[in-house]
Amino acid sequence: MPSRVSTSFISPRSEALIVSSSDGYQDLDILPQRLTWPYNQSSIFTALPTNTGAHFDNSNNQASNSSTEALRSPHEDDQEHVSPLDETPDSVSESVKERLVNLFYTYFYPSHPFLLPKHLFSHRGYPTYLMAVVYFIGSHHSSSISRDLLRASTARVLADDTQKTAFMVQARLLFSIALLGRNELEESEVMFAQAINLALELGMNQASFATSHGRQNTVEEESLRRTWWELYIVDGYIAVFLQKPRFNSPAIDSKVGLPGGELDYLNGTCTGPSFSIAQFNARLFSNEETVFSSFCYRIDAMRILARVLALTDAHPVHHDDIQAVDNALTAWSHHLPLEKADIIDTFGTVDEMLFQAHLIIQHATSLLHFPRSNIYTTLAAIPEITGGHKDPIPSSPTFTQHTHAIKAIEASKHTSNLAALRVSVHNYSPVLSNALVFGVVIQLSACFMQNGRFLEQNRDRVALIIGVLKSLSRAWPSSQHSLQQIRNVAAEVFHVGSIAEGAIQDSFQSTASYQNVGDMSDLANDIAWLACNNIGALPTSL
Repeated sequence: MPSRVSTSFISPRSEALIVSSSDGYQDLDILPQRLTWPYNQSSIFTALPTNTGAHFDNSNNQASNSSTEALRSPHEDDQEHVSPLDETPDSVSESVKERLVNLFYTYFYPSHPFLLPKHLFSHRGYPTYLMAVVYFIGSHHSSSISRDLLRASTARVLADDTQKTAFMVQARLLFSIALLGRNELEESEVMFAQAINLALELGMNQASFATSHGRQNTVEEESLRRTWWELYIVDGYIAVFLQKPRFNSPAIDSKVGLPGGELDYLNGTCTGPSFSIAQFNARLFSNEETVFSSFCYRIDAMRILARVLALTDAHPVHHDDIQAVDNALTAWSHHLPLEKADIIDTFGTVDEMLFQAHLIIQHATSLLHFPRSNIYTTLAAIPEITGGHKDPIPSSPTFTQHTHAIKAIEASKHTSNLAALRVSVHNYSPVLSNALVFGVVIQLSACFMQNGRFLEQNRDRVALIIGVLKSLSRAWPSSQHSLQQIRNVAAEVFHVGSIAEGAIQDSFQSTASYQNVGDMSDLANDIAWLACNNIGALPTSL
């Protein structure tokens, strides 16, 4: 039986509605199409199913009932009074709404495609609380509207616990992703808990939910299935950000059909029953090649990441368990069908779901091998790093620390290669920054082990990821969180002086010269899975 996740909340707050464009971040929207905004909520999602088969504990409802106050934005008490957005979108002009929706669908939706496709969006009659989240997310790609004030008003409308609908699940899920991108990690976790708890209460984890609540519309049914699986995906991202060894959602045991093809969904041409998890698993040993949707391979990548995270909570860990997970990571790409071999098509379009899937696999590989490698012990040997191992971690005959290091470095290379695929990063999901930062740390650590043999390559990879994080930080503060620390450390590692001093030195010296690298303790503690309470607790039987 699924269990309820705690939903106690920490306070948020806000700024002014209109901000200056002098911040250098202009609207990124394309020419908008005229949209109408019917706000009448369809009754199809308003009633609970009579028999969901899910358990939902109401013992924590007191926290939810007080969430209107708890969800206030971090700066609300520090600003002069500004008339806030009402709990309906009426206080925002139609042209602004239109632009924000365009921004949402252009830069955010491709990474998390579970609402209806854009051409169906205006006809669905989404409720005002879900529309508010769409506007809020869109505002992160605009410099003319305060995302912080929209955050406060969005939090208020999402605090309405009387809305027991799939729409509210979708709204809270979207909001939790946005909060993650804003580096409001605890708030994101609690908002996600509210989303998954409501989904379980509604019975969205049941195979019949989509067909019974989809208004006999295959696209709406697909949207509901995608919503359930996106809960599982986001659960994994939150687990990584918050250094948790396990997911909260029971999606992996779900009977919910898997998502179908992206083009079919976006074109509104979904047909036939969806595949099941059992059918997807059977592909590994089947003589017939079945091509599943890219979303399915993204789910599979997250399943493997879940196995990696689980190893951090198991004491002791047998080397066979590590080998088994490593086998799954390596095998994942081998089992991709020929049609999924390329992330970019002949027109230069990136398959976003496949892109994320590959990045998840590389991140999982890094998380598995880096803490058990000798490049981590080299990093920990720097006096400024606290809590790390200074003696080698004993390893199995199969995996020496050197082998772990090679695999971690290769994963970080693949991470930077993925980042290099895209010229524009404005449509990156905000949840991807953690994987990018982790890749940088491995590259910087590798500089010590390799004594400068691949200095130029390492430097270019680090510079690439720093550039990507810089671009992402214009929309999502989480990318800014570790950026300055990474820059400082990289400057020390690569002996780069300040521009003012004009001291740019390209020579690379011996490892011994790096014993006084700048303070990396904050960086190490901020990056998921590098904190001493995780790495320091690794069993010594590996």
